[in-house]
Amino acid sequence: MRRECIDLIYKAVYLPGACRGTSQKVFAMFKNLLSACIFAGFIVMSPAIAKTHSVPDPNPVAVVTIPDDWAATTLPKGVEALSEDEEVYVAIEVTELQDVARAIADTIVWLKSKDVVLDEATQAKQDITINGLSGVQVKWQAKDADGPTQVSLTVLQATETKGLVLTYWGTEEGAKENAVDLNTIITSLKLVK
Repeated sequence: MRRECIDLIYKAVYLPGACRGTSQKVFAMFKNLLSACIFAGFIVMSPAIAKTHSVPDPNPVAVVTIPDDWAATTLPKGVEALSEDEEVYVAIEVTELQDVARAIADTIVWLKSKDVVLDEATQAKQDITINGLSGVQVKWQAKDADGPTQVSLTVLQATETKGLVLTYWGTEEGAKENAVDLNTIITSLKLVK
C-alpha cells in the first residue's frame, strides 16, 4: 500500500493525467487530507488569539489585549484577567488622579480579602514607563492560601486627570510560565486618542 501511495504521488506530480478513475479519487482524498494537516499545523503554531478590551467600557481611556485562554472579566472601571493555569491575576482600571491613594488602598483591601498578606519589609518602589506612560510601581513579596506570591501595583498617568492602576498578583513560577502572555498584555496597553 505504501508503494502504491508513493507511485500515486509520483504520477500526480510528474505525469499529469495519469491519475484517472479510482486512483484519482484516492489522490483527491490524499490531497484533502494533506491540506487539512497543513491547516492544522498553522493553527497549532500560531500564537494564541486575543481580544482587545476597553478600559473602562464604555468611554475608554485605554485599550489592552488579553489572550483568549485567560479568563477576562469586564469591571466597572476596567478589566481583570486570570491566566489559564490560575497562577497569575492582572487588572487594569482607570481612576481619577486625585483619587489614586484611595484606589491603591481599595486594591490592598481587596487583596487582603483574598487572603493575600503583603510583606511590608520587601516593599520596593520605582519609577516606571510603559509604552510611553510614566508612573510609579510598588512591589511586594507576599503569601496567599497557596504559598509565596508576588504583588505589584502600578499607577500610570493616562491624561491630566486620569490614571491607570495595574494590579499584578502571581507566583514566581506563574510569572515564568506566562511571561509571553504578560508581555503581550503590557505591550498592548495603549491610550485611546
